Formats: sequence, C-alpha cells, structure tokens
Amino acid sequence: MQAAKVLVTGATGLLGANIVEQLNSRGYDVRVFARKTSQFDALAGLTYEVFVGDLNSEKDLTSALQGCEYVIHAAALTALSTASYQTFYKTNVEATKLLADLAQRFDVKRFIYVSTANCFTNGTLENPGDETGGFMPWLKKSNYAYTKYLAQQYVLEKTALGLPAIVVAPTFLIGPRDTKPSSGRLIEYILRNKIVFYPAGGKSFIDVRFAAQAIVNVLEQGRVGEIYLLAGENLSYKQFYSLVAQTANVQRIKLGIPRVALLGIGYFADVLKILGFKMAFDRTAARLLTLDNYFSNKKAQNELSLIASDTEQAIRAYLQWREESLTRNSRK
Repeated sequence: MQAAKVLVTGATGLLGANIVEQLNSRGYDVRVFARKTSQFDALAGLTYEVFVGDLNSEKDLTSALQGCEYVIHAAALTALSTASYQTFYKTNVEATKLLADLAQRFDVKRFIYVSTANCFTNGTLENPGDETGGFMPWLKKSNYAYTKYLAQQYVLEKTALGLPAIVVAPTFLIGPRDTKPSSGRLIEYILRNKIVFYPAGGKSFIDVRFAAQAIVNVLEQGRVGEIYLLAGENLSYKQFYSLVAQTANVQRIKLGIPRVALLGIGYFADVLKILGFKMAFDRTAARLLTLDNYFSNKKAQNELSLIASDTEQAIRAYLQWREESLTRNSRK
C-alpha cells in the first residue's frame, strides 16, 4: 500500500524540520515546499522530496499539491522580522488563503494550519490562558501576531465551507534542528554572555519534538474546525535563564530588567521607527516580554495526545543538536 503524501511548508525551520522527522518515523511520504534560497541543514538525515516554488504563486502551489492527501502549513514570516505590514500580510495571510483554497479544491483529507499562541489571551500560573481566550486587540500593532490571527480566522471560516482544517497554536519552541537559530537565540544569548539581562515576564516553553508529534497526530486525531494550543511548561524568564545556565553547566550573572525600563526601551524603539530606522523591537514586543504569558495544554493533551514538556530536556536536546551541527560543519 502506497504511503500517504503530506505537503509541508516551512519545513526548513525549527518546527517544520521536526514535523518532517515525525512524518518519517510514521511512514508518511513527505513533500517539502521550499524557496530557492532555502537552506536544508535542519533536515539533515531525513527523507523528503523537495518542491521549489513561491507560496504566493497559484501555479506553484497547484503543482505542489498534486498527489498530496494532507497539508501542514507551518511557513510564516516571523516576529523578529523588520519587514513592513504589507510584506507580513502577503506572506502570512495571502499565501495561507491561496493554499487553503487550493487544498479544498484538491479535496485534501486534512489541512493543518500552524498558528501561534500570540493569537490568544495569556493567563497566569494559577489561571493560564486557553483556546477560549480571544485575540488581544493591542497586538494588532504586532505585524506578526495580527497577520497570523487573520490567517487563522480565514482557515477556520473555510471549515464552514467544507475545508477539513484544524488549527494548532504552539507556544515558545525549544529543541533540536534549530540551525538558524530561531527560538534558540535566547539560549545562545545566555551561553555567549557572562552577564545576562532577563525581562520581568514569562513564557510557556514547549519541547519542539512534542509539538511536532502532536501536529502529526492531527492527521488522524482532533476535531475539524477546532483550535489546539500546544503549550508546555510555564516559567518566568528568570527561571528559564537559570535552567539554561544549569543545564549547560555555566555560571551567569542574571540581572532583571524592571518592567518600566523595558517599556521605556520599547517606546524609544518606536521613536526610532518613526525616524525611519528598521527596528524588530518596539513597545508591543516590550509589553509581551513583561507579561506572564502562560497557557494551558489540557485540550491538546486530551485530544491530540500532547506529551507534557520537560524544559530541561528540551534545552539538552538543543545543546546536543548544536554540538552535532558544529561537528558536521567542521567536516565540510
């Protein structure tokens, strides 16, 4: 019996590469949709077919979808970009609309859209946010969060028209195959500096391997038209910094940045933006860093068999991949 073919976008990134690994482990036939400029280091050792194209090209997407029974759409322009709102909208919204429309035309069995926890209201340790919490209006100023939300809503609306779509929304991903790195930049900051400054808030940290496993589970589990927050361990930044230093066996002087100071830096960054400077940081990003940005994963645990994360193990997996990558690169 021929294996089911899955089209994966964003496969060369941290989450996408781990999704491909999970698909490999379960015998799926994987087609990776990539740009001409894509680097494939994160996919080392995996089996996949490459389709090179433009996510905003109907012709390219039509060709890529040929023979695919499932679509996992993980590609996105991310929060750290200094691109304009129009560029974010084209990549995160227009491309998603086009892919969702074509997937419905091709009668795919399931369309999995990878959103973000930033599309939901955060909570506290005692009362973490969940899927019922709506989008926070002040995050409209975040090009990333707002365009991801718009794309998410479009996908959900399409389910009423027959698209068998499910939305998954990961929190902060940690783990192997982070070659660029993306979220691993936070770990790298701690590793490379003897004095480190941590924000006042916190995050939900999830092992990327468990997030990827849950996403592949969606091919057979979960309910069409539903959203699943893929959350992990809720930790303050201070706790996370300490855990990274402990796991890497390094000594670090950790200094907290008061909330008012961080917001002041964000305000100054906004002024620089007005003056024409390209800034990835602003008041909205500063506000996010000062929040207790905590979420619950109960729904995903119950319906997608999401495994509870151990952040220390996720950090160890990142460090091991980092070491292996350095070895591979030294042999080239």
